[in-house]
Amino acid sequence: MLEEAEAFAAFLFQAAGFVIEAIAALLLISGAALFLWTILNRGVMGKRRVSSAFAEARLRLGTYILAGLEFMIVADILFTIVNRTLEDVIVLAIVVAVRTLISFFLNRELEELQMDAEPSEEGAAA
Repeated sequence: MLEEAEAFAAFLFQAAGFVIEAIAALLLISGAALFLWTILNRGVMGKRRVSSAFAEARLRLGTYILAGLEFMIVADILFTIVNRTLEDVIVLAIVVAVRTLISFFLNRELEELQMDAEPSEEGAAA
C-alpha cells in the first residue's frame, strides 16, 4: 500500500514537472513572438524609431524569460523530489544557481532598460 502511494506521488510530481516545463516553454515562445511583433509593428511599420521599439521589445522579452526561468526552476525541484539521489541534488543545485544568476543579471538589465525608457515616455507625454 505504501509503495503504491509513493509511486502515485512520484507520478504526480513528474506530471506536474512536465506541465510546468511546458508552461515555461510556452512563456519563452510567447515572449519571442511578442518580441518580433513589437519590433515589426512599432518599429518597422509604426511611427517609432526602430531603436525605441527594440528597447521596448527587449524589456518585454526579458520579462518572459525571467518568468520562464522561474517555472523551469520549479520543474527541476519537482523532478528532484522524485529522483532523490545525491547526484540529482548536486545537478539541481548547479542548475538553480546558474538560472538564479541569469535571472539576477537579466532583472538588473531590465531595471536599467526600464529607467532608460521612463524619461523618453515622460518627454513623449509632455
